[in-house]
Amino acid sequence: MITPSPQLDAATARHLSLLRTLGEPELSPYSRWQWLAWDASSRYLLSVQKQGGVSLRWWDLHAETAQPHAAKAIPGCVAAWFLPDSQRLLSVTVRGTLQTWSVADGRLLSTVETGGSISHASLSADGTRLLLVASVGRVLLWDLERRWLVWRKEDPWQVHGCALSSDGAFAAVGAAEDLQDAATRASVRLWDARTGRRIATRAFDARRTWAVAFTPSGDHLVAATSSGELLFLALPALDIARSLKAPASFALHLEFNPAGSLLAASPDTSAFAIIDVRDGQHVFGYSDLDDQQGSTANFSPDGRFVSWGLDDGKVGIWGVKPRPQELRLG
Repeated sequence: MITPSPQLDAATARHLSLLRTLGEPELSPYSRWQWLAWDASSRYLLSVQKQGGVSLRWWDLHAETAQPHAAKAIPGCVAAWFLPDSQRLLSVTVRGTLQTWSVADGRLLSTVETGGSISHASLSADGTRLLLVASVGRVLLWDLERRWLVWRKEDPWQVHGCALSSDGAFAAVGAAEDLQDAATRASVRLWDARTGRRIATRAFDARRTWAVAFTPSGDHLVAATSSGELLFLALPALDIARSLKAPASFALHLEFNPAGSLLAASPDTSAFAIIDVRDGQHVFGYSDLDDQQGSTANFSPDGRFVSWGLDDGKVGIWGVKPRPQELRLG
């Protein structure tokens, strides 16, 4: 069961607390990074552990148990998502293998090879297209329904993050351009997601762009640079509209709440922060002080919860505690 929680905004997010933990403690000698994702109904939650523990786990949050509903050992798993029907989930590996799984019973439903190495990926809102990138500068747009490559780009730069806009119009990557003497310069590339036509490129006074995310309104792309800034870039020209301070030194993952009023930022440290988009104030932050661990921070689609991976391999769900007289949801 999930404890009831009001919609999160700048006021309520200040009172977030840990409501529930999922999974069992797992000791690991490796640094741990968890990729988390919710299904559209906010009933299911998954975790990809990139080192240590079982690669892919997912939970039915209507169940009482903290044990995962299913768990799969997938070598080199990079990321996973629930598809819009909440009946299937999609996983992608570092070797470019795409697999779909039954959410209900964990059966493997399909396997497709994209033919290239993968470091980051982003799924379209309708679950039909997948943006795949390799750190060496390869960018692919894959059609999941037809199982074929729509377009491909190759450039001599390092890629650290990617995103597809919610309306399917844009594809973006954060990059580091190689300069002389082993130096790099942060930049962002923007394409027409349907055709692969380059729309804009913007460079910044930083060494790397670690993460990118589109605002839910579709007006801006946010870039997290190594200089500790969150740059709001107006679409499609990528002009800098405003800048906010990122948590710690830089953010490795960014995600907006459904309303677009809050931004969850996961830095290179074992922490996450919730930022008020209007004024840039950090309204909530949490850290378990374990420098060998990190995780994405993800808002539930109903806008009531935030998930984040804990240092022992468990997953935490944060929300606003109800008053004592309120009932628990089934």
